[in-house]
Amino acid sequence: MSVSIRQRITDIAATSSDQPAVVGFDENCVEQVLTWRELAERSGRRAAALVAAAARRTDPEVVAVEANNTIQTVVDIVAVLSAELPLLPLNPASPGPERDKLLTFIRRTFGRARLIDADADADADADADADRPGWSSASPASRIGYLLPTGGSSGHPKIAIRPGPLTYDPHQVPLPLRRRAGWRSGQRQLILGPLHHAAPFTTLLDGLLDGNTTILPPYFLPAWTVELVERHAVEWIQLTPAHMRTILLLLQPDPASFASVRTVMHTAASCDSFTKQRWIELVGPQHLYEVYSSTENIGGTLVRGDEWLQRPGTVGRGFFTKISIRDDAGNRLGPGQTGKVFMRAGRVSRGDAYLGSQLLETTTDGFASVGDFGWLDEDGYLFLAPRRHDVINVGGEKVYPNEVEAQLLEHPAVLDAVVVAAEEQVLGSTVGAYVVRRPGASVSSGELMAHCRAGLVNYKVPTRVTFVDQVPRSSAGKLERWRLAGQRG
Repeated sequence: MSVSIRQRITDIAATSSDQPAVVGFDENCVEQVLTWRELAERSGRRAAALVAAAARRTDPEVVAVEANNTIQTVVDIVAVLSAELPLLPLNPASPGPERDKLLTFIRRTFGRARLIDADADADADADADADRPGWSSASPASRIGYLLPTGGSSGHPKIAIRPGPLTYDPHQVPLPLRRRAGWRSGQRQLILGPLHHAAPFTTLLDGLLDGNTTILPPYFLPAWTVELVERHAVEWIQLTPAHMRTILLLLQPDPASFASVRTVMHTAASCDSFTKQRWIELVGPQHLYEVYSSTENIGGTLVRGDEWLQRPGTVGRGFFTKISIRDDAGNRLGPGQTGKVFMRAGRVSRGDAYLGSQLLETTTDGFASVGDFGWLDEDGYLFLAPRRHDVINVGGEKVYPNEVEAQLLEHPAVLDAVVVAAEEQVLGSTVGAYVVRRPGASVSSGELMAHCRAGLVNYKVPTRVTFVDQVPRSSAGKLERWRLAGQRG
């Protein structure tokens, strides 16, 4: 039987009042502990204020939260979900123009988007719109649990939507995939990724609803990460291959430091063989898991370290997911044949919706693709092929070249531009740009990087700018990025 988020947090607080729910850090990196009692009380007060404010509005409301990795963010997330209002976790590093574009898109879709001020008195929210008439629970926004931005290839936002309101069901928490990977109730978990990303966000939610203690550093430092694992006897670690590679490159970690760890789960990007093998040595093959999925939640795969050792390079078999490899005409391909990866989630799918200017590619029999390519072996294990689409994966962050190109083309000295992936040791890829100057114009690579930084989040800013006489285009005027493959951006 399911219960509300509010009731679940209250129930845990009743039995684990002074136990830590979250271990966070202040601006000086001094450790701070939020107990279950404090989480219940603080989120409860803010939830009541949000409900009171929403009741005075006629237009639907999406509540945006600055998703810093802090205790205050956790309180805000729990409060919004407890109030049964749609939650939008925002990247706190996104610049004003990018954020405005996203919020404008949300407002046009649902009527209203409001940003929580974490430093404001919660009661102020209840009085802010006291003169407004009642808010309708029948609005489209009232049927949403949370929204996760996923970017957009044309520079416009895309949103993955989790239906709501959310409740706690012990048969669905944690997600079955995490349960298969060794998850235990009441464990100590370390989350290194940002909370505006799907995997860290949903891991936090599952942890809170399952009574876990979450260790939540505000940013990633390799030595600090290992220290936290040892100090808190961490049992579950959520991280990305970029984190894993950095720890290996800057440290020589001792397997004894990870003695308490039962599961290391990495997501968000492909993992190179050296990093994978070294981490298998660190934590043991039965404790390292890889998940291949997407924010759009069309399905996913899971592979354990010992399976990977038998089939190096695989991202696993479908987990309650059917996988179909298809050619450009939509025909199914057999084992060993490379094509576009389509997935169809089974009974554990949460029914997420997808909203935005760039829709998923779907088939008549219910499969969908995010554009990745790969092949299946005879036993159904998926291997990803080099990306044939244009998305650049920067340490797990998806960068769509059209968005960066649009920003470059706004500069008055730029005539034309094309953006491609540039190899990078830690992140795997960064953004490289080829730029054609306007005749008679003068602009430096540093000036163009600064121009991009003013309108884009940091990971989307080119790290290399190469000036060229022309960029490759087809006779129809379409960019041919593949002609630049292997060149140094």
